[in-house]
Amino acid sequence: MGNRALIVFENGENEFSPVVYLHWHGDRVVEWLEILAGLMDTRRGDVAYSAARFVGIAHERVPGNLSLGIWNAPPECASWGAAEWGDYSHGNEGLFLVDVRDWTVRRANWGDAEWENIPLAISGAVAA
Repeated sequence: MGNRALIVFENGENEFSPVVYLHWHGDRVVEWLEILAGLMDTRRGDVAYSAARFVGIAHERVPGNLSLGIWNAPPECASWGAAEWGDYSHGNEGLFLVDVRDWTVRRANWGDAEWENIPLAISGAVAA
């Protein structure tokens, strides 16, 4: 059924990107976020550009016209915790919520009540 993942970018100020959907490349999310974090280092906090550049990275690596999608995040997501985001995920790799201020990445999946923190290796350093 795929190796699905949803990715949402946020800035801690109730600004959320559209949801990025990957059908077959969920296991590549962390790698692609590390590329993105290096690219966006001088634009920390920019939700829109971070999401756009992530889609560009994914688009270069996902062949054809399937398996990469984007849609608006639900308006009520600003009040969601790990459980709600996890329920919103499509399973497999889950939902990645990325804070573009400091590249903190949290992941939730079906049935999760707590976030899983995902460290990124950025330019030889590790972001929390």
